Amino acid sequence: MPRSRSRLPRPTVRGSGLLIAAVVAFVLVPIVRRQEVAYLACFLLAVPVFSLLWVAFRPFALSVRRRFTPESGTVGETVEATIFVQNQGSFRTPATVWVDRASAPLSSSEPATLPPLPGTGSALIDDAPIERIRYRIDTSRRGAHEIGPFELSVTDPFGCATRKREFGGTDTLLVTPMVFELARIDLRLATGDGAEQVSRRLVGAGEQDVIARKYLPGDSMRRVHWPATAKHGELMVRQDDQRNDQDAVLLLDAASFQEGPAFEWAVSAIASAALHLMNEGFGVRLVGHARPGSGLPGDEVFTAPFGASRVVRDLALATTAGVHDPADFRLAVDEAALTSPDAPPVFAVVSATAGGADRIRPLAGMSSHPIAFVVGEPSGTAAELRQAGWTTVECSWTDHLPSLWKAIGDARGIG
Repeated sequence: MPRSRSRLPRPTVRGSGLLIAAVVAFVLVPIVRRQEVAYLACFLLAVPVFSLLWVAFRPFALSVRRRFTPESGTVGETVEATIFVQNQGSFRTPATVWVDRASAPLSSSEPATLPPLPGTGSALIDDAPIERIRYRIDTSRRGAHEIGPFELSVTDPFGCATRKREFGGTDTLLVTPMVFELARIDLRLATGDGAEQVSRRLVGAGEQDVIARKYLPGDSMRRVHWPATAKHGELMVRQDDQRNDQDAVLLLDAASFQEGPAFEWAVSAIASAALHLMNEGFGVRLVGHARPGSGLPGDEVFTAPFGASRVVRDLALATTAGVHDPADFRLAVDEAALTSPDAPPVFAVVSATAGGADRIRPLAGMSSHPIAFVVGEPSGTAAELRQAGWTTVECSWTDHLPSLWKAIGDARGIG
């Protein structure tokens, strides 16, 4: 039997009006002493009672399945849900109003009408006909969201009673952070013993080693390989045959933020930087965003092409209850230094709140080029970090990230 859950039936406005009218009529019976009024009172009472019993015991046996297209989406991206509804009972269902519920903070679907579904006799071999319902899901908030259950509002033929019934289970929709395309910049990376600084452009191994692979969400459109796209009939991007040996550490100091627009901007900034660096051949280590106990911070190195989807999925679940032990940050940078020939670049996004610089200040001396985005109202945080050796970018959640990123290179006079 298909899984379903029901709520108690209740009268509609019309049903409530009839019940009130029945009570008034019963009160008037001894006053007017007319038998017709008693008959009227009984009739007024019988209709809503019948309606309540009808919606309470009307059998429903629906099977509900759900599919998302695409399977996951980015904040603001269109994701379509297709619901497959089958009536596996013997009785024809009446026209009902349906809603596909969604967990907060997403909004449920708009109410719509489900047409009558024909009954299926037990002697039939063929499957029951499938009713397909499509609607666009709210993707305004990042995270893993529960979609469902499928809810029907069952109303009796007189419209005097209604009952909400839930069918099927829930499915999880992952909404990943928005990713921006970023410009290439130059960094000063240490070599040898760190005494000499050389300029390295964030590029791959070169056109001579280029191969093509299928486009993945988050890939830069500038890396589209048009000859391969024309040959294969689908979007292909350039993939360097080798990546450079440099790892970059991306630090989202989630614990310095409060939930809200500033934190969402910070998550988007880290995701954009991570995918950009991977596309340019870097290995990426993420730290600071994971929930406590979820694993060693910065222990995994994400690389293109498959690391892109894993990074955005990981960051889709980021919360402000992130890693906040400064030792975890230092460990991630140390690990990057051990596996790279150069001191690693470190990109940090930190809140401008008081004390926001404390956890990352010492990392400047461990990095070839530490860059910090300080998000929030101007405070002493940026000045503290600059004094410690960080290159700081003061910004707010309303700023355009690609412009800020480009300004890093412009400020160094290397575009």
